[in-house]
Amino acid sequence: MNIHLYKNFLENKEIYKKNIKYWDNIIKNLLIPEKFDFSEYVSTNDGLGNDFCDGNPIYNFKIDRLNKGVRIIQEEPETNNNILFSAWINELEIETTEKIDELVISLELTQETTFLAIDLINAWILRDLTKHRMKNYIKTVAGLRNIITEQYNLETV
Repeated sequence: MNIHLYKNFLENKEIYKKNIKYWDNIIKNLLIPEKFDFSEYVSTNDGLGNDFCDGNPIYNFKIDRLNKGVRIIQEEPETNNNILFSAWINELEIETTEKIDELVISLELTQETTFLAIDLINAWILRDLTKHRMKNYIKTVAGLRNIITEQYNLETV
């Protein structure tokens, strides 16, 4: 059973902050043991200290030595079935002299989508897949998710 986590995060700043901490804990537990230094590359405030709090991104980081980033876009839950989860590779110019390849993950937050995101981040950063291999891996994961959902008639609630 899929249960949305941090419902109404866009409407409540405290829930939004807890949601960011959730992702921060996951990413730190994934990257720090592997000795990856990382930093934010997409600003989530207006420069005057006001956070955007729109979920795009809810969390982001880049690994300079790999020239790769991850941006997680979290959507407000819309329905109790067909949980949103998609991912793609994007080239982003973050400064006039710097471009990075980023894994963009767009999701409604559930335990399932958390584990899917972790798996993709693991492949992109820890396994250091190339852009081409990562695009294929994203297709494979999406296909497997569809097979499992359809074959076993799982409820996504």
